[in-house]
Amino acid sequence: MRKLCHWLFCACLLVQAAGGQAQEDLLAPHRDELRYDPELTLAQVVETALANFPRSRLAAAFREDARAWERRSGGILAGPVMFGTTYSGDQVGDDTGAWEIDNDLTFMLWKWGQRSAAREVADHAAKHAASYRRALALQVAGLVREALWDLRLKRSAYETARQLLAVDEKLADAVRKRVEAGDLARTDLLLAQTEVLNRRTEATTLEAEWMHARRRYLNLVRLERAPQNFRETRAPVAAIPSDHPLLAAASARIDQLKAKVRWTRFESDTGNQQVYLTVGGTHAKAARGGPTTHGLMANLTIPFGGGRYQAPNVAAEAVALAEAESQRGELQRRLERDLHEAEHALLVDRLQLEAAESRHRLARENLKLARQAFAAGEMDLIDLLRIQKLDREALRDARQWRLRRDRDIARYNQVVGVLPCDAC
Repeated sequence: MRKLCHWLFCACLLVQAAGGQAQEDLLAPHRDELRYDPELTLAQVVETALANFPRSRLAAAFREDARAWERRSGGILAGPVMFGTTYSGDQVGDDTGAWEIDNDLTFMLWKWGQRSAAREVADHAAKHAASYRRALALQVAGLVREALWDLRLKRSAYETARQLLAVDEKLADAVRKRVEAGDLARTDLLLAQTEVLNRRTEATTLEAEWMHARRRYLNLVRLERAPQNFRETRAPVAAIPSDHPLLAAASARIDQLKAKVRWTRFESDTGNQQVYLTVGGTHAKAARGGPTTHGLMANLTIPFGGGRYQAPNVAAEAVALAEAESQRGELQRRLERDLHEAEHALLVDRLQLEAAESRHRLARENLKLARQAFAAGEMDLIDLLRIQKLDREALRDARQWRLRRDRDIARYNQVVGVLPCDAC
């Protein structure tokens, strides 16, 4: 029996050493370098992420669309000037030397109210482009907030596991000395060494999760630095504001589509429902050797009865408008629901944190007494490990709930539409 215990003792030591080294070797290639910068702010991280965010191209396209409408509405004419020329003669007929040349310019004129409709589209397009960028900044801020707090939570869990692993290793070393002195059985050392292996496995798993969180942050921000401090203060806002960036962007989109519906009523899918003014000159000769006559001509083309041709285009814009209005209504409801959940989460965080801190104080005092009893030989190792596990769980819970409270404050600010530059 003594030989078996000695064999198990040696095997446990070998597995512990080999396992720890193997885990270190396997994780080494996957560690991403991330430096925590005390000078870096949350607002700067959001700006960097926004500049590299793929949908920023869409925001630039909206700005270009607004500029295009501004150029269109600023023109004196409704369309390009068209030049035309016509030649006719009788060379292949009577061949009397008669010929005629007509030159003309055609101007596309604004209909009554059409130019103001174009200006209205241009104004609302510019407002939508600006509001969309602010809404996009808020959405990117939400992604950054989640990535940073996920990084902080995973890092805290890993660091706690490493600290507790060090405590278990210290306890195992103390047990080993007492075993060598003959105060404890080798089975107690095997139990302590097994606990160290379990804690090392837990630490390895948590480190892998932390590395995944680092990779998600680097992938999102494209920056190999993270702010050391990014805690936020809860915004003094109790309801979803009317100027919420997401709602403002949705409202601006609705106003732009309303303007487009009005503009579409002036257009036609065939392009022949515009008012045209044509002016030009005529040069003709009735017979060879006769005099050349010159004249002027003017023509005004006014369409009418084009409503039925425009109806499909107007209906398409009306459908887009109805869809945008329904999306805004759904967004309003979602924000109200998210606000309720954010408020409830903060309440739960406060209660859970108070309870976790109380449990940790009691567990720490109990562990202190248990260690004294174990050192005096008044407590078995299994009981000490059980009490130490309770202290470990209480410490982990207290740290996690403190971080969750800070994270949920950031989530609350995100729901009410507070950008990091306003909250820092």
